[in-house]
Amino acid sequence: MKEKIEDVVYAVYEPVLYERQKDDGGLTDDENILTTMVNDTTLSIESHRMDGDKNVSEVIVSGDGYDFEFPYYGRPRDFVEATKEELADTRGHVAALYVGLKKQGLDVKVK
Repeated sequence: MKEKIEDVVYAVYEPVLYERQKDDGGLTDDENILTTMVNDTTLSIESHRMDGDKNVSEVIVSGDGYDFEFPYYGRPRDFVEATKEELADTRGHVAALYVGLKKQGLDVKVK
């Protein structure tokens, strides 16, 4: 998700009205990447960058809710969908699971 935030959000333009926080309180800060086990087999990962009561991640993904006009005002930059597509294409989540299970000492076979 962090790579897709960089590609879809940060790389498309350079802001002039503010300085991006990125890994220091921004979208890619580990503190703003929430992971939740939905059930025994489902992990939810969400960028949850807040500015007061506003979820900045939702504003960026939808394009709705900006407080000022700028080149991407009203234009969605859907890093969530881009992340899903990347995982479907590369199966990176399968590789990460394999590595994690091996680190725990489990004997894992890939089909």
